[in-house]
Order: sequence, then structure tokens, then C-alpha cells
Amino acid sequence: MDQVEVDLPNDWEPRDHQKPLWRAMTGGSLRGVAVWHRRAGKDSTALNATALLMHQRIGTYWHMLPEKEQARKAVWNGIDRAGRRIIDQVFPASIRSNTVDDEMRINLRCGSIWQLVGSDNYNSLVGANPVGVVFSEYSVGNPAAWDYIRPILAENGGWAMFLYTPRGRNH
Repeated sequence: MDQVEVDLPNDWEPRDHQKPLWRAMTGGSLRGVAVWHRRAGKDSTALNATALLMHQRIGTYWHMLPEKEQARKAVWNGIDRAGRRIIDQVFPASIRSNTVDDEMRINLRCGSIWQLVGSDNYNSLVGANPVGVVFSEYSVGNPAAWDYIRPILAENGGWAMFLYTPRGRNH
């Protein structure tokens, strides 16, 4: 398969407050946490870091929001402030082998798979072996999803990022 050369991140630069998380995760950290205010670019940072990491280690990567339909609205169909579809900025067509809309999955030419999932139905993910998982809006997601995924990542040396804005008393 021909490899296409694309600079990652694609048309995106981390802002100053995003750089510590960016450096940690792209530098080999296995856990990252961003407790930032709304619109601080938590998902943008995590998505762009994931795109880069997917080329360093071939595997399955999930971006998990509390509900699968929330993931479709916020990320899959989301538009960034430059008017681009978020997934098109992060995963330009030239690095994709195909896109499966109904599964919110992008297969990359390098062999890695990225998918949006929901913690509302984490049991449907049984049998998968992700090597990277982003828990977006973690404070309102199902905490049992982390309990399920943690041993998988521990066994395969995978990583996790937890992104959220504090929202009162929760897990």
C-alpha cells in the first residue's frame, strides 16, 4: 500500500495551555488529564494527538463520549471554528483508506482504526483491543467504562486521556 506523506497535526497547532498535554501524550505518557474550561480545546488536542499516535503504533483507538449520539453530534458531525468538519481536519482524506459513517469509524492507510463510541453502551465493545482511548466529558460519562477498559490498556501498554470540565459532584 502506498503511504501518503502528510504533516500531522494537519493544519492545527496547540495553544499555549494545550502544549503540556500535547507534549506528554505525544512524548510517550500513558495517562493524560485535561480539566479545562468549556471551549478550551480538550477534544481538539486529544484528537490531533491521537491522529499522530495512530501512525506511531498501529492499532484501534477510541474517542469515547458519555453517549454515542452525543459523539455523533459533537465530533463526527462537528464543525470547527474555521468552518471545517472536525474529522476532516484531524484525519484528512489522504491518510484514510475508508470511512464508515454508520459506525463513526475511520480506517487509516497506515492500518490503524479510529472510532467514536459511547460509555452509555461500553458492553458493546467487548472483544475489542484498543491501544488508545480518549474519555471525553469524563465527569458525566459512565465510570464503569474505565473499569472495563483499564485492564485492556494495562495488558497491551495502551494509553488513556481523560478530558472534562468540572460539573459539581460526580465520580
